[in-house]
Amino acid sequence: MDVKRLDEREIYANPFMKVVERRYEHCGKDYRYYVKEEPDFAICGAITEDGDILMVRQFRPGPDRYVYDMPGGMIDEGHTPLETVRKELMEETGYAGDFTELTTTYVTAYSTARKHIYLAKNCRKVQPPEEDPNMVAEPVLLSGAEFAKLLASGELVDLDCALLLGEYLRAQSG
Repeated sequence: MDVKRLDEREIYANPFMKVVERRYEHCGKDYRYYVKEEPDFAICGAITEDGDILMVRQFRPGPDRYVYDMPGGMIDEGHTPLETVRKELMEETGYAGDFTELTTTYVTAYSTARKHIYLAKNCRKVQPPEEDPNMVAEPVLLSGAEFAKLLASGELVDLDCALLLGEYLRAQSG
């Protein structure tokens, strides 16, 4: 019952991603899929020394509105996921923390990108967030109760990371 890739052709490309059409054969039938080829990402669920949840409220063009993101970003060539998540937390929020790798998952079933998910504990403010001319965003601190409400609100990107962070917080509260 193997699936065999027959061919692939580029449909669209920009500096951040490429969309390809892949053709497969399985049991004598042809299947066509559109796949985004994009870099891996590294993100973190961040908890301050005071126990607040550190997030980024950011305008996102897909939903066409502000949503809440976990700090993180694309892994540049030559960098590790840990280097990336440390850098992104600092750039987006101005905070540093102690990192533990939690897991890696695919972004979607139609993307080559993997998401490296970290827990950042004991986060402390060390500088202002960096200005990014390509982002409309601000760091936000949430209490545990506010974070729990946000989980159910539909205003959150990176739900997989947020659920892992929520599970960690539940385990810590006993």
